[in-house]
Amino acid sequence: MKLVSACSLALLLAACGGGDVNEVSASGAGTTTQLRPTVWTSEGRALNSCSFSPECSGNPYAPFFASAPAAPANGASVSGVVRIEVSGNEMANVELLPGSGYMPRYGVFNITGDKTRAWLDLDTTRLPNGPFSVRASAFNTPAGEAGALEIVAMSARTWNINNAAPPSGSFSASLTSAPAPGAVVSGVMRLEIYGSNIANAELLPASGYAPIYGTFNVSSDRRMAWLDFDTRSLPDGANSLRISAYNVTPGQPGASEIVAMPARQWNVQNGTPAGFIASVTMAPLHGEIVNGRVTLEVRGSGLKNVELLPANGYMPRLGVFSISDDKFATLNFDTTSLPNGVLNVRISAFNVRAGEPNATEIIAMPAREWIIRH
Repeated sequence: MKLVSACSLALLLAACGGGDVNEVSASGAGTTTQLRPTVWTSEGRALNSCSFSPECSGNPYAPFFASAPAAPANGASVSGVVRIEVSGNEMANVELLPGSGYMPRYGVFNITGDKTRAWLDLDTTRLPNGPFSVRASAFNTPAGEAGALEIVAMSARTWNINNAAPPSGSFSASLTSAPAPGAVVSGVMRLEIYGSNIANAELLPASGYAPIYGTFNVSSDRRMAWLDFDTRSLPDGANSLRISAYNVTPGQPGASEIVAMPARQWNVQNGTPAGFIASVTMAPLHGEIVNGRVTLEVRGSGLKNVELLPANGYMPRLGVFSISDDKFATLNFDTTSLPNGVLNVRISAFNVRAGEPNATEIIAMPAREWIIRH
């Protein structure tokens, strides 16, 4: 397995500059000018074409590259859920691994469809308190396939895990609120489960694990999980769904699953315009501590306007997403100007541009509570 450190790689890539850069090199008595234009990924992200060239970027693996723009610093004291992000290109698998070696895997990152961003919400409460040495490695093939190239996106760092004593008791989950089988549903409906040691709960298809139709908010004591699900993110007609609860956060090994709600068929009748759907694919979890810039992402179709809004109401608008091809919306939300404390927000998508009449709204991310801490 070939390996390169992202530390030197990031410097090499940065040296190539941004989009639309004219690079001049000597050629005999004169010079030649070589244009390195911006290249757009399939989901609307801008990358400099120099990044795809081994000669220009200095990366022998180009167009495969990776680096970690968001992770706790070496020596940081961490607790609760910690978000780690990796950016790059052609990433097929990203893992959180020991500082050296490959076992155990502490987490498998979620990866965007265009393979340029990956994120992991690491639940440090599942780890013993004390020093914890890890690295983040990106691979250009799915896990288990031969011939993988490895880039160490985050070189080995040691964090100090500092959590209060975990809640005692076994893992359990049961449904307490949901429409009955065969119910006609429209708009936003509340789904709730109760139990113990619930770390994650998801609204899923009747069988399988994709797509994830909704990720539940989880209370700090892990006894309750709830989702205000906007049924307008589903097509009208019969839809069969289940609710599964887990004792670990997404992407981490050792998960136990409890099907808190076996498959139920609901008849969705919203009259939502055909082809308009939206759901959040990247955002901090409910109750997560956030600071600096946070990447938010929504995917769907027919997207004309996507906004970060208060949990209730429409003012003030906390952010407006950039939209590509009416299917992909992103927002780099800067929390640095916000005061420390609790922030209650939702993400809403609309099928018309801001200010235009007859808008239909889909709540792509129901209300979540984030804790701003600088």
